[in-house]
Amino acid sequence: MATNATLQALSLNIGAAAAPRAEAILAWLRRRSEDVFVLTETSAGNGTRLLLEGLRARGYRTFSATDARDRGVAVASRLPIHSLLDRHLSLTLPWRVAGVLLDTRPRVALIGVYVPSRDRTPVKVARKERFLDSLLASVQGLPVSLRDRLLVMGDYNTVSRRHLPRLPGFFPYEYAFHDQLEGLGLVSAHELLSRDTQPHSWIGRTGNGYLYDYAHVGPSLHSTLERCSYLHGPRERGLTDHAAVAVRLALS
Repeated sequence: MATNATLQALSLNIGAAAAPRAEAILAWLRRRSEDVFVLTETSAGNGTRLLLEGLRARGYRTFSATDARDRGVAVASRLPIHSLLDRHLSLTLPWRVAGVLLDTRPRVALIGVYVPSRDRTPVKVARKERFLDSLLASVQGLPVSLRDRLLVMGDYNTVSRRHLPRLPGFFPYEYAFHDQLEGLGLVSAHELLSRDTQPHSWIGRTGNGYLYDYAHVGPSLHSTLERCSYLHGPRERGLTDHAAVAVRLALS
């Protein structure tokens, strides 16, 4: 069991990077100090492979499932892993979630998520709704001891109903996803630290900011949260079109 005093984790959408951009992302990650990375919008291509191989070469273990026709998520940890959470997770798109139980003191469950995007076509609307329903059911079905010490990170492709600016173009089930996470005791890290601050992680064509990338923290971890930062360097440098979200928890 690891005795780290802190847990530092970072989530970044890599935009299915091809090899040249993946090399630049890897160089950026190598300068970071986080114990755990959640990489969203991964692919079965060479760029994702290069990133994961590069992280493994630096002592991270990587966990992911791929589907050649779709995007996914990967978790990379240099902390010891007690177990995988696969048996607790029943998902319509299993390659879009990676879950591990970190062998820290206390143990922290981590779920990395990449929620599908959608257009207005009924097939894609239904696909996203079914995935979110299956994700919420999986989180709700976790043993309470795991759910209380759960950290969920990734690109949700949804916003909460409190989002500023107001974004009315989302479906009720997308707003409800955030409500239901809060109902399970999982609160977004940036709101735990300051409800008056509205960060954004993606900028639309009209210049509106959207908060798509999140870290949600379970009840037993609320008091351990020391920092939540949105890092726009990768976006501003063209490594990706998303900001990274980084959190630090004091474990002891």
